[in-house]
Amino acid sequence: MRIHVGSALFICLVCQLADAQIPDAVMVSDLLAEASVNVQPETGVSGAYGTWTVTSTVRNAIAEGGGIRVQLPDAWHAGPRNSANRLQATSPSDDHYVSASCSDASVTLRTLVENERKNTLIKHEKDSLDGRRERYVFVVRVVVEDGNLKPGDSISVVYGDTSQGSRGYRAGSVATGSLPVLLAVDTRGDGQFHLATETPTLTIHPGKPVELQVHGPSNAAVGESVRMLVSTLDGEDNGARDGDTISIRVVEGEATVPESIAISKGTGYAEFDATPSVEGVLRIEAVSEKWVLRAKSNPVLVAKTLPEDKTYWGDIHSHTRFSWDGVGYQNFEHARYVAGLDFYAMTDHSRAPREGRTRGLDPSTWKTYTGLTDEHHDPPQFVAFHAYEASFGRPHGHHIVYFRGAPGPLIAPEDHRLPALWEMLTAGDALTIPHHTGKFPQGIDFSVHDERFRRNFELYSGHGLSETFDPAHPLSFERSTFTSPAKSLNHPSHFQDALRKGLVLSTVAASDDHRSHPGLPHWGLTAVIAKERTRGAIFQALHDRRTYATTGQKILLDFEIDGTPMGQMATLNGAPKIDVRAVGTDVITRVELLCHRAGDHSFRVIKRWNPDETNFSGHFVDSEFQGQGTYYVRLRQAVAVRDRIAMAWSSPIWVSGQ
Repeated sequence: MRIHVGSALFICLVCQLADAQIPDAVMVSDLLAEASVNVQPETGVSGAYGTWTVTSTVRNAIAEGGGIRVQLPDAWHAGPRNSANRLQATSPSDDHYVSASCSDASVTLRTLVENERKNTLIKHEKDSLDGRRERYVFVVRVVVEDGNLKPGDSISVVYGDTSQGSRGYRAGSVATGSLPVLLAVDTRGDGQFHLATETPTLTIHPGKPVELQVHGPSNAAVGESVRMLVSTLDGEDNGARDGDTISIRVVEGEATVPESIAISKGTGYAEFDATPSVEGVLRIEAVSEKWVLRAKSNPVLVAKTLPEDKTYWGDIHSHTRFSWDGVGYQNFEHARYVAGLDFYAMTDHSRAPREGRTRGLDPSTWKTYTGLTDEHHDPPQFVAFHAYEASFGRPHGHHIVYFRGAPGPLIAPEDHRLPALWEMLTAGDALTIPHHTGKFPQGIDFSVHDERFRRNFELYSGHGLSETFDPAHPLSFERSTFTSPAKSLNHPSHFQDALRKGLVLSTVAASDDHRSHPGLPHWGLTAVIAKERTRGAIFQALHDRRTYATTGQKILLDFEIDGTPMGQMATLNGAPKIDVRAVGTDVITRVELLCHRAGDHSFRVIKRWNPDETNFSGHFVDSEFQGQGTYYVRLRQAVAVRDRIAMAWSSPIWVSGQ
């Protein structure tokens, strides 16, 4: 496999090396170096510590001052909190220590990690051997300080050297296929490096299953079979691929299901049919005796006949290897066969073409990117939307751009402002949804608004909650482990601020995962109320504000005022009659009805229920209604999912008196 790195010359600028006698590295692509390159072992397990050795046998002598540069695949550095694990050559007893040795014991080597930092989790961009500047890039440089290498001599670079107390090197958190290891050689000692012709590969396999999930549709009809999905996850959220026999039983309602199903080795998931026989709520449990795992499905609401409007679930904001700060490429498979989503949007960052950038969406990658979305779009089983993220600075904020059907214009936030984007879009065929607006220091100015395109609000993501300024909330940015420690922004940039300003927005949530793991159960999902699982119907539901948000659990939530559903406007003669119904994935402990009336400084909780049951129905008449009000419902469950409490938020209903 040969890596193409450009035309005559490109330069990878690296940080100033501690020893001024070592020249900065310059990558020259006019010819490739003749060197044999080998890596052992060739595989690893996601998140597991080990030792990997890259050995280069040189075919031409390497003079004093020369040496090699080595780069593992980006995914091998993916660590917790959407960051890269620190790679270092200075602390032999710490994790991720890298060293080097030579087959000729008389040669003295110096090993360093370019741009090495002291912090454990790395967020900054770094230079690569193939002309990129990205978060997950690390280059190890080995310099011949004394002596020289003869043809046939070898240099071995050890990732995870445990000889002085280190636990080793932690394989990346994202399972991958075979990805290339790059090596470059400087034979003359002048800092001029040429890529080696050979590129061995490394593969990360998923770990053992530690979590079981059961997914089903939210709506079903008596006597009509529905497709259910059982999936397994490893400790790093990859779909596990070990074979198993899973026991199946109904724990609420009545339905015909198989006694057991087989998960084939290499897949990590299996589908089966369930046929409900009575109306009500259906829940199905799956048990793995092999892995001692148990899981219950999301609630399936069974009616006599299938309703015209159905609830569908999606993650409409997640990243992959196409982003400079993302890794992984199994996102579509994960969304469909691990997370059990109905719809999904891959939303990598757009960036203006610049020298040294090979990731981030621009005209050179847009065709490939949109082609992948169309390839995995499979209605009516699974819907994939064309979308991307345009991360504008203040006052516009980060926005995700969605298209109803064919992809529309791709813009870079460095070259355009948000109003200019709106001018390029076609009303009814595109939406722009603001993201993590309550996170310091970005913020958003809601006076810059176009209701034709901004019709939804991302209230929650893995970053945290943007409902209102509340640093003490369990879902605040301060308490999220999604990324670097963050702060809530004390500025009118939150959902309630937008509603008080008069904006008409429905609630959505999404993960903003950067590891190709969309649909995680604690980082945000969007529910839409749509007639069918197609791009047109689901996009129309988003456009019509027929949505609600959860932290990632498929909680069923229905909110109406005098028959008007959430996300809509009602004109009433008399006091609003409010109905709330919910079916939880766990015990529902609190349901709150919030209202904002003209002249109010903030939203108030005007009714609170404490059901302590999985199924809830509540009715309330707002006798204090005075001609205008904005209402919405929020719900909380008893048991946290991973490190996050489980919640849901309805879209508002805007009420006016006649």
